[in-house]
Amino acid sequence: MKGVNLVAHEDPSVMQNATLSPIPLLQRSFEMAGPIYGPLLILASPGFIIPIVAELIPLAGGILNLAYLIGAPILAGAAFWLVDQHLKQRTPPLGNSLDRAVSRAVPLVFGSILLVLIVSLGMLLFVLPGIYWGIRLAFTLCAIVLEDKGATEGLGYSWNLVRGRWWGVFWASLAVLAVALIFGIAIAILAILISFFVGGILGATLGAAVVGNAAVTAVAPILDIYTVLLFRSLQQLQAQAAS
Repeated sequence: MKGVNLVAHEDPSVMQNATLSPIPLLQRSFEMAGPIYGPLLILASPGFIIPIVAELIPLAGGILNLAYLIGAPILAGAAFWLVDQHLKQRTPPLGNSLDRAVSRAVPLVFGSILLVLIVSLGMLLFVLPGIYWGIRLAFTLCAIVLEDKGATEGLGYSWNLVRGRWWGVFWASLAVLAVALIFGIAIAILAILISFFVGGILGATLGAAVVGNAAVTAVAPILDIYTVLLFRSLQQLQAQAAS
């Protein structure tokens, strides 16, 4: 497999650290975050800014939200590329990561649309199919931007990559989302209490919204790193099983 061989050749540490266990993956995500946290935060910042603009200026917010539906997969692709290059000890400037993602814009956007449609259809079919399909297809954007796959190829790549390891990926994903959720709730509660004493109920509501968005944005870089580490670990485990 081209992607597996490339990673093994350029970063042997990935092979040694291949795991689906959330604790070492989280630990390594935090260890890697330092040099690339700032650029990843910039890529995640529209998710913080746009909801605030939408609250203050609904018309502008609606336009920005529509644009973000197209831009979000491209920004995610740039984040995954930046993380992967850092993993290979070749951290590029932020602009280079954006250039790479823009060059893959069409498959990233269409792959994201197909992913949402498939998972949404699964959710309509008594929820469980949506969860199952969501985990099997979770690495579609990684496959597109890191392995030069097309939109449908990326879906197939992710589907095959998770085969036989669905539960491992499910628990790894659930664990990191639980940590992020707990962090976000704790920050939001703190913001509500502070805002309530400062500005009453209205201040508490606005403060919770702003700080809640800020908390989500703050953990986004860690989730990006975690996703790429999980993707590369799956590739290495697949290569080990095939050898």
